[in-house]
Amino acid sequence: MTRKKWITLGVGAVVIALFAAILLTTFNFNQEREEIFEDYTNQDIEEDIIFHNSSDLSENEIRSLTEEKRTSLKNLLENAQYYIVSEINSSYTQEDDETLMAIPESFLTELSAILTSDLYETYRSEMEEITVDQDITNINEPVYVVRKDIFDEASYNSAAAFYDVNEEQLILESATNEKITAIEHIKLCDENNPDNCTRDTKYRLILEKENEEWKIAEFENQII
Repeated sequence: MTRKKWITLGVGAVVIALFAAILLTTFNFNQEREEIFEDYTNQDIEEDIIFHNSSDLSENEIRSLTEEKRTSLKNLLENAQYYIVSEINSSYTQEDDETLMAIPESFLTELSAILTSDLYETYRSEMEEITVDQDITNINEPVYVVRKDIFDEASYNSAAAFYDVNEEQLILESATNEKITAIEHIKLCDENNPDNCTRDTKYRLILEKENEEWKIAEFENQII
């Protein structure tokens, strides 16, 4: 065989070897990718919320203000004092006590200081003043009768909830000199396994300035 043919055969062999190597590399790469399973179904992917502040207050001041109002409402509802309606007004029976309660005006005064007038009126409109029996001498303020579950929704399902909650996060969305919009993220998670949560809900929390005072205008609207 001539030298020229040997050279030709050698070059051909090199080309074939390189081509085989390329095919092998490509196959191995594809094979590795096919073995990777990327599961995003259980990941809580949430877009970052950018806080837009056009008010005269700093972000820390707005956060403190919003949390203060929310906490005040939460504490008021959680520690609300009420009377057994049949014990202060004899026209009511023990059967009425199962669905009704009597609350003092001092509670309503505190509530009106936290909520805007429109939101406060949604609660106040359901209440009716009652006359306390003459032999009851330890009550020195007006008393109002109302259904017993009037604050249940706020206690369980709101930005001020205190039942079925062990994790809370306040997320600021926007603020002007007249309005603050935020989200309260509420969770109920296993203390030994924080990733195991039986509750993971978010509620809109809005503050509005009324007569130069910041008050809660919305807190029971769940975000879906």
